[in-house]
Amino acid sequence: MSLTKKQIELDKIKWIKSEEEGKDACGSFDYCVKCDKTQENPCDKAYTKYNKAAGGKKAVKSAPKKTAVKKPAAAEAAATAVKKTAKKSAPKKSK
Repeated sequence: MSLTKKQIELDKIKWIKSEEEGKDACGSFDYCVKCDKTQENPCDKAYTKYNKAAGGKKAVKSAPKKTAVKKPAAAEAAATAVKKTAKKSAPKKSK
């Protein structure tokens, strides 16, 4: 299967949205109503069909220049840190 330029662009957009939402974004775009996953380059074909039916309006914007937003190291560490609860120790018994 050879991918078209538009399919590659739409796959990138879909990947970014999937990463942001933490789930597969396939089927979540307006043009997905025209999708037939059995076809070669389904996103490209669905996008084209959708835009023809919509009178040429764009269904998605072009892929952003940056593919990922980098969090500052401190924020990333804080977001992934696991909070540890303090263990209460039983009072020591005297002999």
